[in-house]
Amino acid sequence: MWERLATAGLWAASVGYGAALRVHHAGYQLGLARRTRLGAKVISIGNLTLGGTGKTTATVAVARWLSDKGVRVGVLSRGYRGGGESRGLVVSEGFGPLVEAGQAGDEAFMMARALPGAFVLVGRDRRRTGRRAVEEFGVEVLVLDDGFQYQRLRKDVEVVLVDALAPFGYDFLVPRGLLREPARHLARADAVWLTHCDLVRRRDLEGILARVRRLAPGARVWESAHSPVRLKGLGNAEERGPEALRERRVCALSSLGNPGAFERTLARMGAVVVEKARFPDHHEYRPEDLAGQLEGQARSVDWVVTTEKDAVRLPEVALGKPMWALEVELAGWGGAATLGEELDSLLKDRVAT
Repeated sequence: MWERLATAGLWAASVGYGAALRVHHAGYQLGLARRTRLGAKVISIGNLTLGGTGKTTATVAVARWLSDKGVRVGVLSRGYRGGGESRGLVVSEGFGPLVEAGQAGDEAFMMARALPGAFVLVGRDRRRTGRRAVEEFGVEVLVLDDGFQYQRLRKDVEVVLVDALAPFGYDFLVPRGLLREPARHLARADAVWLTHCDLVRRRDLEGILARVRRLAPGARVWESAHSPVRLKGLGNAEERGPEALRERRVCALSSLGNPGAFERTLARMGAVVVEKARFPDHHEYRPEDLAGQLEGQARSVDWVVTTEKDAVRLPEVALGKPMWALEVELAGWGGAATLGEELDSLLKDRVAT
């Protein structure tokens, strides 16, 4: 009985969410709400579902590719749970973070470290932060992190990530499913970027590709995998290649929307994942979290391995075991061209370089 009531409650909440979403989109379609055009090209990186599809990693890849071509790039992030989310904040002027992770938000802080030469700004109102990036810093191209649902800016390119591990959010809107928008809205995409393609069977991936092409017949479709780059020691400057994980007994520590993808990546690299320390997405770690749950788990492992995003929020705690952050980047999969070539093909007529 209680299970049926809970299901009915989730269904009702999903219906209500869907109705509000339709009203929101209708406002823009009917011209009742207007999108702001800024004095720079806007590339949006977003997704359909809740959870870890790899938006931040994709945003870094796009911004880095543009910077390497000599384009003056600005990254706009909401700065979720950071002190600058409500008022707006410049996190980086191209020389690394200017503020602490608690002010920037973990994703923006990570991007500021990963993108020398790019400006990173956070704030809920990305019209305001985008205008500031253009007027104060002369930014030519704005990369909008988590921008698919953000309708207030006029975009030149819409890139939507689909996680091959959970592509269509169980086909229900939140909270009954994981969809932030109906799957048919994928038709707005200029490119659909499949992630974690290496973690699913090819037969299953072909089924996902077929549905994506039906939903977004005019979009380019890219396949990619999260490719490990290096391990960085926490609390020291040590670095090792990802092959160092082979046959290591590890505890996978994360606070992600999709922790299973991280754990499966470690296993594919040859690590023996004997412990899983999972916390809620964007968890604000406290020393007692690690001294409590994690300390006991760490006794049976060689290393504790976490994500680059989690590493910026982890307090310094002595667990008696080495702690490492795994850095990854998105790489082409399934015989696809390099992502740089794919981006070049998509953007050459839309983004001034």
